[in-house]
Amino acid sequence: MENVHNWPMPVVVTNDEAQSFVVVRSSLEAAAYLLEFWPKQHGDAFFNAIRICADALDGDVEDEDVRDAFLAAAYDANIAINVH
Repeated sequence: MENVHNWPMPVVVTNDEAQSFVVVRSSLEAAAYLLEFWPKQHGDAFFNAIRICADALDGDVEDEDVRDAFLAAAYDANIAINVH
């Protein structure tokens, strides 16, 4: 897990049920959020994001690719996000 560092632009995920938000700043945080809190844990975008997170944590994928996959999964699950 040598490739764990903060993304240059974090993603703010809105959780409507909890009426709160979470700031996702890294591939590790993205993986944790996908596995623990993601409301729609199925579909191509979700599984692609999980796979890319795992590859990034192994040092095989760039953080930008993880962020893009995370955003695609959020779009697919109709999750409100803010990109900074």
